[in-house]
Amino acid sequence: MNTDKQIFLGKTPLPASFFAMPLGLGAFALTWHHTNKTFAFGDMISQALGILAIGCWLLFLGLYLHKALYHRRHWLDELHCPVRFAFVVLIFVSGMIVGELLMIWHYEFLGKSLIYLFVGLQLLYGVWRIATLWQGEEFKQQSTLPPFYLPAVASNFTSAGALSLLGLNDWAMLFFGAGLLAWLMFEPALLQHLRTQEIPTKLRATFGIILAPAFVGANAYIATTGQVDMVARMLIGYGILQLLFLARLFTWVLKAGVGASLWSFSFGLASMASVGIALYQHNVLSSLGVMMFVFANIALIALLILTVFRLVQGRYFGIISPSTEPN
Repeated sequence: MNTDKQIFLGKTPLPASFFAMPLGLGAFALTWHHTNKTFAFGDMISQALGILAIGCWLLFLGLYLHKALYHRRHWLDELHCPVRFAFVVLIFVSGMIVGELLMIWHYEFLGKSLIYLFVGLQLLYGVWRIATLWQGEEFKQQSTLPPFYLPAVASNFTSAGALSLLGLNDWAMLFFGAGLLAWLMFEPALLQHLRTQEIPTKLRATFGIILAPAFVGANAYIATTGQVDMVARMLIGYGILQLLFLARLFTWVLKAGVGASLWSFSFGLASMASVGIALYQHNVLSSLGVMMFVFANIALIALLILTVFRLVQGRYFGIISPSTEPN
């Protein structure tokens, strides 16, 4: 498979990375649902964001299936690329979030079915792709970039949160442990790469993924245990540290331009807002929790405004032409 930089950085029919948008919107919808005991309008905002998330997810899923059927070379190239393969997991992770939304809206059979389906698919896909890299043939140095967190870390943390919603807390803790240990294993390799290799400008927006593991993990832990204990506070503290690092690098990240890729920050921001609400509701570091929630929602509003602006300009979706098909 052709996995060179020219193909990777070029435009393809709906990259799987676009599923970061419905993922972030859906995660924010779940966060606002948790505020229904605090804000009278929490459920209204949750439903609006949830409908938008599911609409985007269905649209993108249809476009991605079109890509798999009619732009097969691009699709296979994405699956076998040492970097882009990780983004495919966003389809399954966002599917779990859709299942959670349907559960809280009392479409329980459909919600459970989607959660079980996508928990299984993310596990199968992660086993296939990660284990393949262990054979020493496809793994490249550029594999150890922030998207590498997605197949084994974000997917397992999200599975834990989804299964806890179904009351399967023992199973949820298994997935939480898998995600946590995978994160601890992958992080040193990723940070070493970032310290020693220059990152191509167009890949810098993927740094938003770095925000996710700590906050998504904390959110999954709180959902599974129902506690904001020492473990949860440690994860939140590390997440805040990562947020400060990314704030320092934000202008450097923006040199790639402002576009859809900034939705890579959205899942981490949504999870930060969710744990902020948990801090407030458990009366643990309440002021910090409020600040986290407010900051994350301001960032979401900025992302939504930017997205609408780009859509009006006609610059949100990449356009595929026959000349861009890989040979």
